[in-house]
Amino acid sequence: MGAVLVGVVALLIILWFMHKYVQANPRGMAWLLQRAGGIALLIAAAFLTMRGQFVAALPLGLMGFGLLGWMPSLSVGYFDGGGAGRREDAQHGADARQRAAPGAGKMTEEEAYQILGLQPGAGAEEIGQAYRSLMKKLHPDQGGTTYLAARINEAKDVLLRRHR
Repeated sequence: MGAVLVGVVALLIILWFMHKYVQANPRGMAWLLQRAGGIALLIAAAFLTMRGQFVAALPLGLMGFGLLGWMPSLSVGYFDGGGAGRREDAQHGADARQRAAPGAGKMTEEEAYQILGLQPGAGAEEIGQAYRSLMKKLHPDQGGTTYLAARINEAKDVLLRRHR
């Protein structure tokens, strides 16, 4: 009977953690996993050092320090759990533009053409096709950011105003 009670409690705890995991903020979860991984690697390195296995302990310790950000040259940086094929170059560019965005003002037509990858004078159909193509790749549900989606929407709106 005691084993059944322990099993039920364990199942409830697992279900609670799964519920919290599903509701978790991805950035917060990535931060937590990165820190936990760094601490786990440091503990493993300490254990191996106590056993005299310095060759195995050294890389683990260095990786642990890197994950914790204590050795910037070894830091793995922030990861956000993006899948394979994710547009990291677009994400990096968006982050840089997002930092510069406050005070950037209204988007110009030239900027809008650049964002959509079009030549000046493109027609409404070309604008729509470029918009749909980019949104398929950079929509937040596909690994993009809300900032990128907003910029793509704004570029489409700026260019389509000319065609109304």
